[in-house]
Amino acid sequence: MNNERKLSDKYSVEEIMSAKRRARDRLVDAVNAADKDSLELAAEFVKVALRGTRPISRPKRYKDLVSDD
Repeated sequence: MNNERKLSDKYSVEEIMSAKRRARDRLVDAVNAADKDSLELAAEFVKVALRGTRPISRPKRYKDLVSDD
């Protein structure tokens, strides 16, 4: 059995709710700062993922983006 304490033992309800609020606020700020094309692209990815008709495209690794020319 794991000797680590459970998440609820480590953090109070207030701390968890505060972290959730901060995460939500950061997400709202990111959406507000995004341009329309980025939001449209993200919406298309979400639609595809929810439909499940094709695999979710994964970003290329950084080393794949760098050319050795």
